[in-house]
Formats: sequence, structure tokens, C-alpha cells
Amino acid sequence: MSPSTLLRSVITTALVAAFSIAGTASGHAATAAPDLQLPFPCGQQWRLDTWAHAPALDMVKEPDQHGTEGATLIAPAAGRVNQSYRHGSAGNMIQIDHGGGYHTTYIHLQSRAVSVGERVQRGTVIGRVGKDGATANGHPHLHFELGYDSDGNGSASWGFEGAERIRPTFDGVAYGQSDGQTWRDVTSRNCSAPAPEGLASVYGVLADGRLTYTAIDGASGERTHGAVTSAAALGFTPKAMATLNFNTLLVTSDDPDGKLYRVDIRTNREALIFEPPVYLGKGYTHDLLAHDGRSHLYGIADGVLRRYTVTAAKPVLADITGNTLIGSGFTLKTLTATGPDWLLGTTAGGQLISYRVAGAGSWQRHQLRDSTWQGFDHLLSPGGGVYYGHHPAGSLHRYFDADPYDGRADDLSGQGTVDASGWTQTLLSAQPATVT
Repeated sequence: MSPSTLLRSVITTALVAAFSIAGTASGHAATAAPDLQLPFPCGQQWRLDTWAHAPALDMVKEPDQHGTEGATLIAPAAGRVNQSYRHGSAGNMIQIDHGGGYHTTYIHLQSRAVSVGERVQRGTVIGRVGKDGATANGHPHLHFELGYDSDGNGSASWGFEGAERIRPTFDGVAYGQSDGQTWRDVTSRNCSAPAPEGLASVYGVLADGRLTYTAIDGASGERTHGAVTSAAALGFTPKAMATLNFNTLLVTSDDPDGKLYRVDIRTNREALIFEPPVYLGKGYTHDLLAHDGRSHLYGIADGVLRRYTVTAAKPVLADITGNTLIGSGFTLKTLTATGPDWLLGTTAGGQLISYRVAGAGSWQRHQLRDSTWQGFDHLLSPGGGVYYGHHPAGSLHRYFDADPYDGRADDLSGQGTVDASGWTQTLLSAQPATVT
């Protein structure tokens, strides 16, 4: 049986059944319905079905329902929780009173994160999607209803034909008009977290050693400047690069000595001009480098992660201290920093992993993705939860993590491409902490 057939069989059987909750819709709404957004983090895509219980909706995560169970559930609008309990057949359920007689109801939840009387804002985490309750029939999904309290008893009845449920509207689009309807790839615009602001300054190295500079709008993902390419080349074969600030790069050479150079950018507007690279020292045999935007430079060589403290905007060797051994086993293909002492990287197998580094031998590892990220040869972040993945074919892809420090990936979403081609750099690095 196909997944869609299974879903139809399970949900139709489960939710046509009555939940034995009193109340009927006896009139039309007297005031305007709340401005609802999909109850999932910004950018996620979900499938909505009425099956045989319109205007109620069942929701599963696109593209293949994987990730539905345990998915973060957030409030679609501000309100007050007026029901939060475990129902005998519907399982964990929540109802939110949004004012004006309107209520939203959520059932079959894996868990509930709010209690009766609690105030919520749009985007507040209220629970997680699950398959709780007999009428879920073991199939993870969110059963969602918008109801209108037509009898004035302070709640909206739900879960059965004739209840006080009405057609919902998400982001201005109406759903639930009739039975047997399906909406595919509905994108959540529940972007309650502030949108990223600022410019991402991205430096790159071409195969011939010339440098590039590109500016990208952190909110829209559109290039606003460049790529500007230098006329001069570095004069050595680079191995790894980290951007310290708008006009300072640290670059290692691809030789046994592991020479470290500082590159001072004089201008990157109409032309990219830099001073001759300043040799700082040797022993920096790192395959990957990243600066965290505050004071720490991280490097990985043969799976070993080290941390240095950089104490000057234009450092000489004496300004790079510490050389702290964090640990081994960091077999990463790419590396970037998302904030002070927070690292993000991918593996050759496609895992996406974030690390919170506390010090020598002390860090927390969060595996955000189990696969699919193996195609990127560079990962870079200007901060603000914005990530860029570079594909060797020349495309640059943008992602947004609403909370880059929660160790979870259910609020991480793809935001399309910056460019589908043209990014031919062999090294890329973004100035940290320029997007907030």
C-alpha cells in the first residue's frame, strides 16, 4: 500500500468517528477570524488534507511525511490556552482561544508544552506532532481545526461532524472547503522570529589564486554586490581560509610547513585590491578554518579540533595565542562558525552537525541532519541563523535556522538558491556576525 493510500485509509477511518464532545455550530461568526499562519516553523512545507471531515484538516510533513512525528508545533496566532489535556481517544490535545470567539484545536500530539491559562504569541512552541490516541491509528499527523464559539460557552466543540469548526485561512488562503481535497507543499509563513538583517560579506579564492568579494542580503538571499575579482593572485596555493573582519583574512598554505598568512584587503568595491600577504608563522596544517566573530579561531587537521585566541584586528603571530586542543573525531568536510564558540559542519556522508565548544575536551554535539548535505564542499555562515552551502557545480544555496543554538533541525529550512551557477571559487568564507 502506498504512503498516500495508507494515510487516506488511516485518517478517514480515524477522524470520521465522533469524539463525543458536545456542541454544534448554530450561527455564523460575528467578528473577523484571526490572521492565522501555519502552525509550523517558518519555511517548512506541509501537506493538508480534508479527507472525509472538512473543514477539519490533517497535516503531514512534505515531501514524504518523514519528520512528521515529533515535529515542532507552534501557535498560529496570539491567544490564551483554554484546553490542554489527554483525551481518551484523541490523545494529547490543545485548544487556544484567539479572542472574538475563535479557537484553534490540535490533537494526537506527542507532547504538550503549554498549560491552561498560559498566554502564547504567534510562533510560541506549544507541543510536538505525534500519533497519540486511538483515533490516530498509529499514523503520525496533526489534526487541526479552527472553531467558532457560536453558543458562547467559552470554547469551540471539535472532533465530529456538526461541531463548531469552520474553514481556516492560513496566510490569507482558505482551506477545508469540502471533503476529499488535498493541498501539497503548503509553506509556513509563521516567521515570528525576527527576520535576519544585515549583509553577508563573502570572500573567495579562485583556482588561479585571485580573490573574490560578494555581498548578499541576509534577509532575501539576493546578491547586492559583486562578485568583484582581484587582478592580483595570492602568490601561494591556499588550503584553508577564515574571515576575521571586513578587510582581514587568515589563509593557510597547502604545503607541509602549514604557513599562515594574513591578507589585508584595501578595497573591495569596484575593484578588489589587497596588500601582499603577511607571513605570520608555520605549523598551521589545518584543512579547515573558521573564526567565530568574537575572539576564537578554530582549525581542524586530521580530525583534530584546535582553538586559538586572536586578540587583534590585524594580528601578528604574538596576537594568536592559546592553541588549545579541543578534541579528536571531528572528521568534517566543511566548517563554519554560527556564533561565539558555536561551530557547524558537514561530513562526507552528508550529516549536518553543530557543536557548542566549552574548552579543552569539552563540547556538545548536535546532529541536525543524518544525510543529504554531502553535496556541499563549503559551508559558511554570516550569523543570524543564515547558512550558505556551496556545491562544486557552482551553485550557492541558502538555509535559515530560526534558532541556531537549540540543537534541533525542525526549525531549519531551505530558502532556495542565491545563484544557480557562477560560484567557481575553490575556497569560500563569510565574515562572521554581520547578519543578526
